[in-house]
Amino acid sequence: MDWVYNVPIKFFDYDLNQFKDRLNNFNENILFIGSKRVINTFELDVSNFQVIDESISNPDIHLLEKVLDKIKKPDLIIAIGGGSSIDLAKAISALYDFKENDILNLIKNKIYLDNTKHIPIIAVPTTAGTGSECTKWATIWDFDDCKKYSIDADFLYPTESWLIPELTLTMDEDMTLATGLDALSHAMESYWSVPSNVYTRVLARCSISIIHRYLPLALNDLNNLEYRKQMLMGSFFAGLAFSNTRTTACHSISYPLTMMFGINHGFAAAITLFEVLSRNWEFVKEKDLFLDAWDADDLIDIKEWLDDVSQNKLHLSNFGVKKEDIPTIVEEATTGGRMDNNPIVFDKTEIKNILLNNL
Repeated sequence: MDWVYNVPIKFFDYDLNQFKDRLNNFNENILFIGSKRVINTFELDVSNFQVIDESISNPDIHLLEKVLDKIKKPDLIIAIGGGSSIDLAKAISALYDFKENDILNLIKNKIYLDNTKHIPIIAVPTTAGTGSECTKWATIWDFDDCKKYSIDADFLYPTESWLIPELTLTMDEDMTLATGLDALSHAMESYWSVPSNVYTRVLARCSISIIHRYLPLALNDLNNLEYRKQMLMGSFFAGLAFSNTRTTACHSISYPLTMMFGINHGFAAAITLFEVLSRNWEFVKEKDLFLDAWDADDLIDIKEWLDDVSQNKLHLSNFGVKKEDIPTIVEEATTGGRMDNNPIVFDKTEIKNILLNNL
């Protein structure tokens, strides 16, 4: 057996009116997670739901504790937003029945895996990047101790995911770029990951091909719904790919960049993409098909596209990182399940060189 693939989610391709109709048909005890901006922009009626309408970015232990203390256990969670909103929904689902205990301990020791009464989730992405609507894990941050934790369980796959291109129209140019690069990182890292297989590589190539074509177009015409729909599909295919392979060295190195310097996750992951690709190239399977997805003759074409689409933004110095910061980043850049999922497990010297080359 060459491969096994599993994503037990029902996906719906909705337009905005179909989405509102579905939302209005729920009579259950619902917890709705979505920002005031999304609720107001799209005139969503959530008056009958419990609502968490904060702007959520990189959900941390303190926010999770606050929310768990505030809400009553729902029958269903509908999470509308970026990966952070969907991650918060997954954390609530996993931890609600254990909330009287120490939350950090629950996560560190994976006590939530004993949960037999998790809360089902409907995920509705408003960005085209995180792929959280396709996966069974969530990221929770501990900024007090500069740590990042994953909550990971098969029961955390969303029951349904609704893909509505109109919801991505509110992203500005910077967020469109960051989330597009995040999706691209998922696709590329999935492609060269240790468990990469023929099926996930097809999905990853579809994602790369779409993002390569449509990210520049979307950045130049932010209100074009067709470009937004294509980017949502590019993110979707990337999510399907890395849901079964996970990410690799780029994401591992990205975590301290976000924790220490507040670099948006998409930029933090993409900063090292080319350096890691170059070092992994010997181990990349189906190289010709990978280059075809890029419409590229060689790796230099990929480097030039990354520089061009990002307007040379993918340098650590653009985010306030200095040369003297590199050793501290290196110490926190090796994450289990990410760095060892790379075909080469980079040592500290190699990580330092990767970062210096991207300074």
